[in-house]
Formats: sequence, structure tokens, C-alpha cells
Amino acid sequence: MNMPKALLIHATDKSLLVAEQPPIPFPVLGLITVATLFPRGWEVAVIDESMEAVDLEASADLVGISTLTLDAYHAYELADHFRARGIPVLMGGMHPSAMPAEALKHADAVVVGEAENVLDRVLSDFKDGRMHGAYKNENLPDLADVPRPRFDLLHPRHRYFLHSVQATRGCPRDCEFCSVTPFFGHQYRLRPVKEVIADLQASFEEARSRTVFFVDDNIAGRADYARELFEALIPLKIKWGSFASVTMTRDRKLMELAAKSGCIELFIGFESLSQNNLDRSNKSWVRADRMQEYIKIFHHYGIIVEGAFIFGHDEDRKDVFRRTVDFVQKHSVQVPVFGILTPYPATRLRARLDVEGRLLPEATDWRLYDGSHVLFKPAHMTPEELEEGFLWAKKFCCAPRSIFGRMFRAPRANWLTAVGLNFSMRSGRMQQIKDRWPRSKGPLAKPGTW
Repeated sequence: MNMPKALLIHATDKSLLVAEQPPIPFPVLGLITVATLFPRGWEVAVIDESMEAVDLEASADLVGISTLTLDAYHAYELADHFRARGIPVLMGGMHPSAMPAEALKHADAVVVGEAENVLDRVLSDFKDGRMHGAYKNENLPDLADVPRPRFDLLHPRHRYFLHSVQATRGCPRDCEFCSVTPFFGHQYRLRPVKEVIADLQASFEEARSRTVFFVDDNIAGRADYARELFEALIPLKIKWGSFASVTMTRDRKLMELAAKSGCIELFIGFESLSQNNLDRSNKSWVRADRMQEYIKIFHHYGIIVEGAFIFGHDEDRKDVFRRTVDFVQKHSVQVPVFGILTPYPATRLRARLDVEGRLLPEATDWRLYDGSHVLFKPAHMTPEELEEGFLWAKKFCCAPRSIFGRMFRAPRANWLTAVGLNFSMRSGRMQQIKDRWPRSKGPLAKPGTW
């Protein structure tokens, strides 16, 4: 009897330019974790479309497709193609979980939420020829029971640059605009530290790089756990980065351990310089009047600040772009990341804007969900003014003069890495600006002249 084969695809529409995408995308930890859930007797292959193309004529008994909102239409095209060939399709990931009814128009079944605790039932139904509809994970998986990811299934290029591991799932916060809580639930779950270290050791067997990115949404959401984890990382002598919150700056011991354990970069969501905007977003624990202090503390420990700022909040006026750029340059946010407030499916932000009648017709086009398109009516400027201000801020901060201006005012620790991060994303950012604001439209206006 032939072994059944599952083809798992991370759908990526290569025709859509994602300006913030690094040259080597993060490894698809989700699918190589799902791959471990298939029972013995299955042959499993993983295709990450950001690294290689899908063979549309590949043989498979079951195709699984994971997708983000931006790539949803492309994922549906793949699903339609394989179903037309008579191959059942299972979809999952952030977008199908947020829009299961839509996804079921293109798939035989959809996993809503995390795959653990539910994939066994899906595969049992598949075996019996009755895999159909939405399968919802009613019980959040215990991360102590999650099997080790199949690092051997990663694309070979990942073995030389960067690999990813997960220590926690979810976030203890609940920001209005964030899609993490709708997907992972309100419970912040922890993988035992010994299992995280074992995951890392297993990944080292497949990768030559000692640079790791923890894909956690908030690596220090529980300070006691983070301290234990960071202490355990010290002997490994790795370099690592992750997503975190400014709240970790309150704990100097935690910051010291992070630095000693090899932390060189953290993605921090500052979001806005306005406290009213932060409060409205349910992010009141970030204090606008203390942002300079947060940055100084990260810098003191040699940690690169990749700081995210979102334009389009209800308190934002036309001067927000200049003020934000001035702040970024003055306080040496080494790697600024700018975005436009985006009403992702299943978020409270989208529900509020819908009730207020502020969603634009373009809000139904998933191809625009890259954080750089205006999909709603701003409160104090036109959609065109918001887009132009966003592009101006991005252009200003990715100019070489601006990059080196921030670097010369920043600590020398990990200086070259910070410069490299800026320039690795610069070409994509400049291409986006060129595509969205061609010369025929004239120069980008100076802030305040809209």
C-alpha cells in the first residue's frame, strides 16, 4: 500500500511587493510544526512560496494551504487548482481562521485557530472520505505537548542565515488593531524552557547559523518565564531577536539577562506619540511621555530598537508625520518601521470602523492588506493625505543620510547589524515609494503643506 502524501504550502503572492520583507524571509515555523502532527505512515512535504515555487502538477493525496490576509487570493487560486485536479484541500492560518466561510468556498475544510488538538480529527475524517467544513480548536493546546518542529523540512537556504523558534503563544495584551488575540485567544501560553532549548538544539543540527528569531508575539510577556528562558540561553552563545513590549524595560534584571543571552534586536510597537491614540487602541501601558526613556534603556543594554509607528489613528493630524520622523531621528530608533492603521479581519478595529461607516470600498480587497494602504476614512485628513504622509516619512527615514544620522547618535553595540537591517530593507521600501508615488505625481510634499 502506498504511503499517503500531504503537501503543505505557505502561500505567498510574489507579485505583491512587501517593502518590509528582509532578503531572507523567516522560516515558516507554523507549517513545519503542523508537519509533526501527521501520524506515522504519512509522507509530508513543505513548500514555502517565499523561497520556492509550488509545482502545480505535484502528486499529493491532501494539500494544506496556510495564508495571511495579504496572500489570500493567491492561496485561493492554489486551492482551486488542486481541487480541480481532484485533490482535497485543507486551509488554515490567520486569514482562513478569521474568514472561514470565505475560505470554504475554495477548500474542502478549514482549521480555525491552532492545528494541535484538531488535526487528528481532520485526518480521521479525511481517511473516511468525509473531511468537510470548519474544524475549530475548542481547547487551546498545552505547549508542553506540542511536538518538536520538523526543521529538516526547511528550505536549505534557511540553514545558512536565520532560523526561528517559538517559546510562547499569544499575548497578554489585547490591542484593538491586533489580530493575534482573535487567533490565539486571550491566554498567554508558555513552552517549558527545557523544551525550547531542545528545539534550538534540534534546529542547530539542521542549520549552520547561530542567529535565531523567536516568533513569539511578546517574548517577555511573563517576566519570570522570560528570566528563566534568557538564563538558559546564555550557554548557547547565540544571537537572537524577537517581538517585545516596552514593559520589559521596567525590569533591569530582565534586560541584563536579555543582553547576556545574546539579544541584539527587538521589534517594539510604540504605535503613536499620542497618549490618546494609545489609550483608544487599548495600549495604555505604553506611556507616550516615557518613550525616550524606553529607548534609552534598550540602548543601554546594546539592543537594537526596531520601532513600529502606525499612522492614521483618530488623533492624528497632518503634523504627525514630521513629529514622528523628528522623534525617530532625535532618539535614534535604529530601524523605524512605519505602517498605516489597517482593519484586519476579526479585529475590534475593523468592527468599530464598520459600525462608524468609515471602511472604504477598498477594504474588501485583501491584496491591499500590507500595512501601506489606506482602507478607511481618517478622522482629520483625507485618505490621500494619509498615504502621502506615510510615504514621505518612509522615504525620509530610509535615506542614507537619515540612516547614518540615527546610527551616529545610537550606541556602538551591534552598530553594523543595525546598519545592515536598514539597508537590507531599503531597496524594497524605495521601490514601494517609486511605485506608489511616481514622478508624474510630482515630488512628495513637505509635511504641513498638504
